[in-house]
Order: sequence, then C-alpha cells, then structure tokens
Amino acid sequence: MPPHFDAAIIGTGQAGPPLANRLTQAGMKVAVLERSHFGGTCVNNGCMPTKTLVASAYAAHLLARAADYGVTIEGRVGVDMKKVKARKDEVSGTATKNIESWLRSMPHCTVMKGQGRFVSANEIEVGADRLTADKIFINVGGRALVPPIPGIETVRYLTNESIMNIDYAPAHLVILGGSYIGLEFAQIYRRFGSEVTVIEAAPRLVAR
Repeated sequence: MPPHFDAAIIGTGQAGPPLANRLTQAGMKVAVLERSHFGGTCVNNGCMPTKTLVASAYAAHLLARAADYGVTIEGRVGVDMKKVKARKDEVSGTATKNIESWLRSMPHCTVMKGQGRFVSANEIEVGADRLTADKIFINVGGRALVPPIPGIETVRYLTNESIMNIDYAPAHLVILGGSYIGLEFAQIYRRFGSEVTVIEAAPRLVAR
C-alpha cells in the first residue's frame, strides 16, 4: 500500500510552503512534491532574480549619471555581466535552499523530489513511488508561452525564463510585448548598455 497523507501539495511556489506550514502546525501529515527548484517562479524566474538585476542596472545607471549630481568618476563605467549574473544566481540560490530547508524541517512533512502525476483522484505517482492523500493542492506556477509567430523557430529567441541564464548584454534586444515584464527587461538591459526595441501590438503600452 502506498503511504497515505492528509494532504499533498504539488509545487513549492509562493503558496506551497506557507500552506504546508499551516497544515503541519494543525497536526496534519503532509507530502510536498517538487520536480525542479524550490520556490517556484517568484524565487527562480520572477520577482527575486529580476529585482536583483534591476538593482544592478540601477547602480550602473546612477554611476553613469554621477556628473549630474556633482560626482566625478575617472574613466568609463563598465558592467561585468558575469558578476551581475553570479550575484543574481546567489540571491535566488540562497532563497531556494532556505525554502527547501524550511520544508524539510517541518514536523509531519515529507518532501519528495520529482514530477507528480495523477493516477487517480487521490493517488499520485512520483517517479517510482506512489502516495495517496485526502486533499491535493496544485501549486505548479507558470511557464513561458511562446506565441505562434511565423519564423520564430528559425531564430535564437529568449523567454522571460531563458534570459535569466545569459551572462552578457545583447548588442540589440528586441522585446515582443510592452507590458510590465517586457518593460522591466527593457529598462534593465538598456541600463546595461544594450540597444532595446519594444514592440507592442496594442494601441499603448501596459494596455491592461
């Protein structure tokens, strides 16, 4: 018989760890499943790494404008993108490790690495293992959607996820979509020295 839990949580994004904490504090036996990095989108591909890049870009921008504030800097202000990425990775990586440690330290909480797959309404398969649970919470987050643009498969495009892995500033970055995420990357990479073009189909930016 597979082990039985009062609750199973699939995914460790923003809602997952606090939910596991509340349920275990209530005395429930909880299983937490994570197939990749603990912390989900916010910690690994969203809020935290992008705000780390924003901070580095702001520092570069402020130094470039130092003369406007009466501050003299000898020589050219440069950006070491490898160090920028390393700092971003360290911030996200530390948060990921802390979330995993927090989950593993919770009483009555079992952490399982692997992709969950429903076998039935109350049974989940994780690799070679199976478990059953009275309540199952799906907290799997989001992923990048690549629109069906003709010819896009012929170019080396980036998404909001894969751009997190580059350690250079593109000479020219074209951003398709002028909502808040696109504009955030536009500002970041313009301040890092890239030429940036934003293309938006709607009549105005941040249409919603």
